[in-house]
Amino acid sequence: MDDIQMVEAIKAGDKEAFDQLYGKYHLMLYRTAYLILGNSYDAEDVLQDTFVSAYKNMSALKDHTKLKTWLYAILKNRAYKKYNKNQREFPEQDILEKIEVKGTENSQEDKIALEDEIQICLMNLKPKLREVIVLYYYNDFTIAEIAQICGSFQGTVKSRLYKARKDLKRELEKLNSEVVLPKREEAND
Repeated sequence: MDDIQMVEAIKAGDKEAFDQLYGKYHLMLYRTAYLILGNSYDAEDVLQDTFVSAYKNMSALKDHTKLKTWLYAILKNRAYKKYNKNQREFPEQDILEKIEVKGTENSQEDKIALEDEIQICLMNLKPKLREVIVLYYYNDFTIAEIAQICGSFQGTVKSRLYKARKDLKRELEKLNSEVVLPKREEAND
């Protein structure tokens, strides 16, 4: 069942369709919540709140083709509310999979050695900059989708992504790290 059919079925009261929706999106949404909040307890809490809100407000979704970005927008808002309330740390494990170490083959030892540096540098980024990195690199959203999730213009998202890369690089350089966050090629950027 595709997203459009799922939304229609959920609006008609089909609980199995909602189970399919959960099965399709819960891992991606959980990962985003975890990256924002830094712990599984809060991520699970936000994930549950997101799906409850989506179920209750499914009638508010006018464009059924935008289900994925709508769910991420709900999650993002709830996660940042909790983040701001709790001031949790940002985990570095997923970014370690995305980085390259200049002149090396990205051995496991290199990645482990960089964990503390990445943790410090990511926490020094402003939340809106961290957000675009999470959505762009970890969840593979396009610039247009991120703009919709964040309620921003595409140009604003591009600017934030550019600034986030620049700020992260500067923070890493302060620590004398040789880490490079790669630019992702995208046809519609």
